[in-house]
Amino acid sequence: MNSKLIPLAITLIGALCFGGSFFMSNSTSGDLDVSIDKTAFIMPAAHRVYANPDALNGKYYLFKAKITNNSNTTLEDVTVKYRVPDYIDWTELTVSGEMFPGQTIVIPCYPKFKDNITEKTTESVEKAEIEITWDGAEEDDIIEEEFTFKLTNRNEYVYTGIKKEEISTWSDVYDNNALIACFVTPNDPVVKYYTQNLQEKLMKGEAASVTKKPEDGVKFLAGIYEATRKSHMVYSGTKGIPQSTDDVASMIQQVRLPREVITGNTGLCIELSCLYASVLSAAGIDPVIYMVPGHAYPGFRMNGQYYAIEATGIGGEGLGNIMSAEDAFKQGQKQLQEFIQRSQSGDPRYTIVDIHAVNQQGATAMDLKDNDFMRNKVDDIVASWSNGQPVNQTNNPKRPSNNTINVPDNRVRTTSALSFSIPNGWQTMMRPVQDMPILTAQVVAPDQLTTVSIFDIPVSNTQQALATINQYFYNYGMEMQYQSNGNSITGQTYSQNGTFNWVGKTLRTSNGIRFVAVGAPDYLYNQNSGIINQVYNSIR
Repeated sequence: MNSKLIPLAITLIGALCFGGSFFMSNSTSGDLDVSIDKTAFIMPAAHRVYANPDALNGKYYLFKAKITNNSNTTLEDVTVKYRVPDYIDWTELTVSGEMFPGQTIVIPCYPKFKDNITEKTTESVEKAEIEITWDGAEEDDIIEEEFTFKLTNRNEYVYTGIKKEEISTWSDVYDNNALIACFVTPNDPVVKYYTQNLQEKLMKGEAASVTKKPEDGVKFLAGIYEATRKSHMVYSGTKGIPQSTDDVASMIQQVRLPREVITGNTGLCIELSCLYASVLSAAGIDPVIYMVPGHAYPGFRMNGQYYAIEATGIGGEGLGNIMSAEDAFKQGQKQLQEFIQRSQSGDPRYTIVDIHAVNQQGATAMDLKDNDFMRNKVDDIVASWSNGQPVNQTNNPKRPSNNTINVPDNRVRTTSALSFSIPNGWQTMMRPVQDMPILTAQVVAPDQLTTVSIFDIPVSNTQQALATINQYFYNYGMEMQYQSNGNSITGQTYSQNGTFNWVGKTLRTSNGIRFVAVGAPDYLYNQNSGIINQVYNSIR
């Protein structure tokens, strides 16, 4: 067996701190001079961004320690460690083997908070403690620093961290735009449940299937709107998005999560935009959020074209008549035309957040636990859709002009049984593992980790098929755990290489059961969730 192919089979199933930072007074302890550049606050929703030095070019961190060797001797093993009491234990950041006289090093701290930080519902002031030592340092020589910072609650979104008195341009106002993607939660079990119900019970027939056809994307966009309209969701008002560079009151905002917008049946424009983006992403469509002075509205990108809808057309707080889905789409497209014109003319007030693009840059969604109470609320909302007709309010849309980007797409058909769409540039291998004949094909992303696998198992039902796959995996020291819901399967594969998260679908064929699954290692799954959901939802 080709040793390079085994991991593929195993893998599949298996300098700015918000602009509000400042340099603390220099500390000198004999040999070292230290200054600390620290953040003013941390948003729990974006905790993965702060922990990742590669996310958004390392823009977000807890602090940076600038250390200069003022002595006449070389210092050995200069060590920097830190802690945040109650949140992060003492953690060693780096050990500098040698620091020569006059040498300066800068040590950044990208804090690794636990995932349960996203359960924090109140803000607090926390303390960061720093300790710097070196080989041979006496106890009195050890440098100890500390500073306080605000740890917001999980719903608090800060449009900018630049100090109020320093805000002068719209790029300052939207300084944290990419972090809104952390509030877009397509993998939230409640959002997934809502999306599944929307596709199966409201958007019946062709409208429920998402392809690479723009008209189908628009039907799906209209379907989300109809779901909110039929459940009598209310637009909460116009406050929130900064309206000018002087609009200090709106720089920090409580943002209800998509699950809370769904179950609370109300939302601000930015909250509705995050809801739409979450559902679109869960369905495998590339969502975008358009941000303009005083307003935000959702849409999607497909085949290089951009589309929009006015989500607030559902009305509320004296906003007048409720728009139909067709009128809401027309209004969104009208706003989009103005957006394109303004953006192309260089107006910085018109900004787009491409959710999947910033996901790839490390701005990924927070993890949220399943919630039975919220699922029951979704059931109540779904009941309000009863007797609804399939959503089909719009004809094929006219594509907006002057917004074309070439984005190729491929459809892979392995047999007439199942097909799925994958991005251009992925590599397909037929019969990749000789000793695993049930593995018909494998499609691998450029990162060589995100993969799609196609299994053909000569058995009569799904349970027997998955048991057969598991038996093969046992031979390679792996174990597969999964949960099934009809023909949809979610699971994890455990091996000495780590945990692999995946989703898949099964279908009966003339030769048995075909199983198609797509996934990535657990540490990449959230980051790649957009493309994983896109492939998964294209399986048919």
